[in-house]
Amino acid sequence: MSDYKQLEPRNDFSLTRRDVFVKGGLLAVGATLLGAPAAAAATRLVTVTSSRTVPVKLDEFNILPAKQAAPTGKVTFVLTNTGKVTHEFVVIRTAKPAGNLMKGSEADEAGAVGEVGELKPGQTKKLTLTLKKGHYALLCNLPGHYRAGQFADFYVR
Repeated sequence: MSDYKQLEPRNDFSLTRRDVFVKGGLLAVGATLLGAPAAAAATRLVTVTSSRTVPVKLDEFNILPAKQAAPTGKVTFVLTNTGKVTHEFVVIRTAKPAGNLMKGSEADEAGAVGEVGELKPGQTKKLTLTLKKGHYALLCNLPGHYRAGQFADFYVR
């Protein structure tokens, strides 16, 4: 006969305080080791389509691209300001997440590859760029807009 005991299946799914602290602690340690942006990026799926046209809505205070990726080469951003104040649109090639570009009171524009300034409420403009493979930040850098969260990550694959 074996030294192993037959375990009875448990029908309750209750957690003890110890379970909560141990499992919660492990999650916190994992998030700390990976870093919050890395953990979010590791779980994000990005679909690349063959379309080279990317509709983008700008409002207070969001940049909402219809897709998060495009193929290498010419990409046309069709920008529409659906908000109530003027915005701008800046495309920056960077390895940093779009939310980690703060330098002083605005985003650092090092690596900028294109920009549309003064996009008034209700206005639509196009910006066509030739983009290489990599990560890009899309943002509005008018005073206070970037700090308020008006940015998005974009990928060229």
